[in-house]
Amino acid sequence: MGFFDSLDGNLDDLLGNLNYLKKKIVTESQEIKKAARLRYELLNEERKLSEAFEKLGKHQYHALKGEGSNLNVSETLQEIERLESRISSLKMGLDLSEKTSGINFAEDNASQDAYESSSIFVRDEEDTSHEEDQGSIIFIEEDEDENR
Repeated sequence: MGFFDSLDGNLDDLLGNLNYLKKKIVTESQEIKKAARLRYELLNEERKLSEAFEKLGKHQYHALKGEGSNLNVSETLQEIERLESRISSLKMGLDLSEKTSGINFAEDNASQDAYESSSIFVRDEEDTSHEEDQGSIIFIEEDEDENR
């Protein structure tokens, strides 16, 4: 019966580790989604800024040629200032988002030589809520029957 008690304890540990990893993956995917949304907004604002500068440049070109232009220059300059402020804000938000992401996923290839197994090494340097789980390595041994 000691074998089954040990097996039950190992399965409980594995279940706890898998639940912890699931929560971390959900959190990280939400952070990645937020960063992607910020990057998308940043690209859109930079495109709008480029278009505003293009309008201003065309206006200047037509003015130098002596041709008329119906561009409201002060309004375009205000738009450029607004876009530059928005871009700066988005960049700060993106930098903050990237700095607060604390998990680095890396493969632990050293264990591959010793065991026929798959492993994931989870390094979480900022989150101290699960200190006992830091640096945990989960080994999933490959069963001979699975390869058939």
